[in-house]
Amino acid sequence: MSAALKTAKTLYKTPALVTHRIRCGKRTCHCATGEGHGPYWFLHWREGTVQRRRYVRHADVPAVRTMIERRRRDDSENRLAVALATVNLRRLRAWLRDLDPTA
Repeated sequence: MSAALKTAKTLYKTPALVTHRIRCGKRTCHCATGEGHGPYWFLHWREGTVQRRRYVRHADVPAVRTMIERRRRDDSENRLAVALATVNLRRLRAWLRDLDPTA
């Protein structure tokens, strides 16, 4: 398992998979006046106020993308389950209040 895939699996929040073009800093390189080198793939996430990124090898991009999509789908399903549970809890509380008006 690659380091990027492990990072995508274990981070608290789901990272973003983005591309960047890099400038190498050499004055005579074509990247100084052009688009830059790349595109290179990176995972981006935030730890508190600090933004982090980790390079993703081109060969690992499909696996990392699949992992991120799976995590986003799971997160969405979990948020929906919590929302439904909250609605049911509010209904139960209202029902209990109706049963015992002195409470």
